[in-house]
Amino acid sequence: MRSGTGEFRVNPLFGALAASTIVGIGAVYWFLRFRMLGPVEAKYSQERLEWSERGAFSQELLEAHPMPETPESFAESVQFGVDRFLARFGGLDVFVWFRRAPLGAFDGTDGDLIVRSGSLESLEPADLKLEEALWDKAFSTEQGWKVSGELPGNCGRLLSVRGARAIRFVPWGTRDRLWGLISAVSYGSNAEAADRHKEPLETLAAYFTSMADRASRFWELDRARERLQGGLDVTMQRLDETNLQLIQRAKEMRTLQEVTDIISEHPDQSDVLSAIIGIVAKSLDADICAFLTFDQDTGELVTLPGAFGVNESDGMYRIPLTNEHSSSVRVFRFGKPFITGDAQNDPDVIAHYAKLWNCRSLMVVPLRVESQRIGVMRVGSFRKDLFSEDHIGFVQVIAEEAAVLIESAVLSKKLQDTNLELQRMHSMKDEFVSTVSHEFKTPLTSIQGFLAVLLDGDAGEIPAEQRRFLKIVKSAADRLHLLVTDLLDLSKLEGGVQIELESIDLVETAQKCLEGQRLAAQARSITLELSASGELPAAHGNTQWLGQVFDNLVSNAIKFTPEGGRVTVGLENKGEGLLARVSDTGIGIPEDEQRRVFEKFFRASNRNAMPAPGTGLGLAICRQIVDRHGGRIWFESSSGQGSTFFFVIPTERASAAVGAKNA
Repeated sequence: MRSGTGEFRVNPLFGALAASTIVGIGAVYWFLRFRMLGPVEAKYSQERLEWSERGAFSQELLEAHPMPETPESFAESVQFGVDRFLARFGGLDVFVWFRRAPLGAFDGTDGDLIVRSGSLESLEPADLKLEEALWDKAFSTEQGWKVSGELPGNCGRLLSVRGARAIRFVPWGTRDRLWGLISAVSYGSNAEAADRHKEPLETLAAYFTSMADRASRFWELDRARERLQGGLDVTMQRLDETNLQLIQRAKEMRTLQEVTDIISEHPDQSDVLSAIIGIVAKSLDADICAFLTFDQDTGELVTLPGAFGVNESDGMYRIPLTNEHSSSVRVFRFGKPFITGDAQNDPDVIAHYAKLWNCRSLMVVPLRVESQRIGVMRVGSFRKDLFSEDHIGFVQVIAEEAAVLIESAVLSKKLQDTNLELQRMHSMKDEFVSTVSHEFKTPLTSIQGFLAVLLDGDAGEIPAEQRRFLKIVKSAADRLHLLVTDLLDLSKLEGGVQIELESIDLVETAQKCLEGQRLAAQARSITLELSASGELPAAHGNTQWLGQVFDNLVSNAIKFTPEGGRVTVGLENKGEGLLARVSDTGIGIPEDEQRRVFEKFFRASNRNAMPAPGTGLGLAICRQIVDRHGGRIWFESSSGQGSTFFFVIPTERASAAVGAKNA
């Protein structure tokens, strides 16, 4: 209101009302601020704080720990991440499983429990093992999943007993390569902690995934590098070994070539041995080298002449095989090489012989040809510790080759001597046969002729007593004629007489034989039979020689068959050959003598049971004839039950087919 003086004055009542209004508005403002805006601002501040914590947590994870280079350091990184998480976001127990594909230290079958915190530290890994279904469900979503209330599996039941109310499973890594599960356990009234810290857990999982991807690639590259480096090292090592082996082999081949050259220049055995040991000694820088060979007559190892570095008068010793203290004897008997660096003081060496040769270093290796040991090779040096295992291998190679060369030289000499002896004996045989042929046969024929004239009475009547004497003489002359004939036939066959082969009727040949033997069979009441199965093809042979085979076999059968017995000749077609057999019911051949049946001059021990003349050459002649026809002869016999002799001769058709094939 304006006063009379022109000034405004406030009404006290109005002022009080205005002040009261202002106070009310302020009260309403603060009421609304604390009741409605306060929680919003508090939540906003809390979220800002949490975001700040998460950011700081992420920054800490990225900056505070290096990239792991080994599975062990990876586990340390996981432990670090969990520790940082728990330091900023409490209220949870955490355990982390880790799986890895089979790249190295871990096979990834069940995985490894690499972290367990809080109250879980007292549990065993088996207590916290997760069923495979939990792994599958956790990896079915990127964020994993949470379970509360009744917790699944053995692990869940155990944790429930310990007060757990919820578990959040968060997967990380790349499955089937490098992967795992973060399991966050909340308890009691703090069950929502598993939800409240969901995003930090996902951040931790992302950190583990990034670290796992980089680590697995690093490990694979590192393993590839190691494999390459290892392969390179192995290759270089093998190249070095191969190079050394090639050098060693070249040395061996050069030495062996020298030995071979010396052998060709010195055919005498003693020169060969001297050459070999001289080359070996030079190759090994040895002072002593000698061969000791086994003397079967005395049972001793004998030092051969020509030993290198050994005095002929003192060093040419002999060692009985009964002396097992000798290293040479042991090597010879058991075939294992021996080496020592101080032979004179080695208990496995006879000091006397070592001192005799003034030997310090010593090697002894066996000389063997195939599986047969023929002696030993001794290599020695005046110096100690000169030889190594490598030298043993080298000397063994030389010894093996030398043994063959020595044996070849010995066998060559023996063969030469044997050939000379065979030539001498063959010459004697030829001379003997020639003598029989020229000195016996001609007068024998005359004797047989005059005996026939006398016995036939052409020279006049002969008294009975004289006739009996003449028959005895004729029988002896006939036996002698048979022997001469058999010897001449066998000599012809062994000398390679030409046998003309042609198409022949083997049945007819057998029939002629039986006709010729019929009188001898009738004299002993022995039945002769011939059986031929069907129509037989022509044989490819010689009638005269095959007739002799039948004659010899049938004659033997008659001689060794008791009176009243039976001799059967059978023929049958076997396709490419004709099978002939001569069977008798005679005394047979003893089993222990059957292997000698086709030997020259062999006669069975039971022949006295049936006294019969013979030369013991008939079956040997049969074998020669059948062999020359390209056939085969054999027999079956039992003592006291008779014998059956078989032989096979090619048919004319089979022989022609073979000839056409070979043309």
